[in-house]
Amino acid sequence: MLRKILAGAVATLLTCSMPVRADELKLAHFMSPQHPMDRFVMTPLAERVAAASGGDLTIKVYPGGELGAGANQQYRRAVTGIADIAFNLPQYTPAQFKRSVLLHVPGLFTSPQEATTRIWSQIGALDEDFSEVRLLAFWTNNPSMLLTRDKPVRSLADLRGMKVRIPDPVSGSIIEAWGGIPVSLPATETYNALSTGIVDALLIDASAVGSYKLNEITRYATVNIPGALSTFSLIMNKASWDRLSPAQQAALTQETGEKLSIEAAQAFQRAGDEGMAALKASNVEMITLDDANLGEFTAAMRAPVERFLTAQGTEHGFDGKAFVDRFRIRDQAAP
Repeated sequence: MLRKILAGAVATLLTCSMPVRADELKLAHFMSPQHPMDRFVMTPLAERVAAASGGDLTIKVYPGGELGAGANQQYRRAVTGIADIAFNLPQYTPAQFKRSVLLHVPGLFTSPQEATTRIWSQIGALDEDFSEVRLLAFWTNNPSMLLTRDKPVRSLADLRGMKVRIPDPVSGSIIEAWGGIPVSLPATETYNALSTGIVDALLIDASAVGSYKLNEITRYATVNIPGALSTFSLIMNKASWDRLSPAQQAALTQETGEKLSIEAAQAFQRAGDEGMAALKASNVEMITLDDANLGEFTAAMRAPVERFLTAQGTEHGFDGKAFVDRFRIRDQAAP
C-alpha cells in the first residue's frame, strides 16, 4: 500500500512539473463576426485546425476587440501573450513593420492574389519585421479607391484642399502631393468620419464597403485612382507556439502559411466585388479617370514615393527602393 501511495505521489509531482499543453489558442481581431476576414479566414481556420489535430488543438476566435479595443494594439497583444494569435495590420504600427509598409506603394500590384503570391515568393525579406512573433499568414486586399460624399473627384484639381482618410504612411505623402490633407484613421472609423465631415474623402478598398456600410454615405467613387493595397497578417506569440506539441505545431502549420494567405486574399477579392456591386446598387456615381487625368495623378505621386522609399531605407539601414524592386512583377514599370 505504501509503495502505491509513493508511486502516486511521484506521478503527481512529475505531472505538475511538466509544461501545460496549450490545447486552446486565443485568436484576437477587431472586426465584427460578419466581416469577411472572420467569416472566411478566422472561423474556417479554427475549424480546420481542430479537424487536422483530431480535436487536440482548438482555436477560440475573439472578434470585435473582445480581448482589448484598438486596432493598432494587435501586435502588442500577440507579443505579450494577451492573445496567442492576433490579426495585425502592419500599417497601423509602421515603426515596427519598417519593410512591410513599403509594399503599400501604389502600382506595385494589381490584385490581392497577385500581390500575395509574389510576397510569399520573397517572404524571407520580411523576417526582421516579424522577429518578435511567429508569422502564420500574410496577404493583401484590393487597390484603394476614393469615396466621397459631397464632391466628385474627376481630376487632380478636384482633390486639392480635401481631407482624405489614409490607410498607411506612404499614402499620406501621396495625398499631400495631390494637394489633399491626409488624415490617418482605421477602417472601423471611416463611416463616422465621412458622414460627419471629419474627412471629405476615404482612400479605401472596395472590400470595406460592405463591412462598414460605406455605400450608405457615399455619393461618388473614383475607382481607378492610383491607390495602394494594404497588408494584413496573422501573428502568433512565440511562447504559445513553443508550448504546442510537435503534432499540434504540424496541424497549425498545415493550415496556415501561403495556403491560408491566398485564401484570405481571395476572400478580399470577393468582398471587393460585392462592395462594388453595393455601390452601384446604391446609385453611387462610379467615376473612371480618363488617361490624361490618371497621368496627372501618377506623375504627381512619383517624387513622393521615391522620397518615401529612400527616407525609410536610410533611416533604418537598408535600400528601400531595392527592397521594393524585389517584389515588383517583371517588366512592371515603377510608379
